[in-house]
Amino acid sequence: MIRPDPKITKVLGVAVRQHPELLWWLENVLAHEMKRLPYAVDNPAVFQGRCQMATELLEFAKESPVLAAKL
Repeated sequence: MIRPDPKITKVLGVAVRQHPELLWWLENVLAHEMKRLPYAVDNPAVFQGRCQMATELLEFAKESPVLAAKL
């Protein structure tokens, strides 16, 4: 994933601190995509990409409060 500029990192860090339910929602999105992956017969690469993007976004959201504090 391409790292966003520092301003976006700070905004996401504040949002995650103030609304931790965002992380819960992202975890549910990832779980949903992972459940769909074994059934992706037509184009599994698309579903793999969705899982990868959801994973990277969740990891970045979890790290963003710490990253924002360092900026």
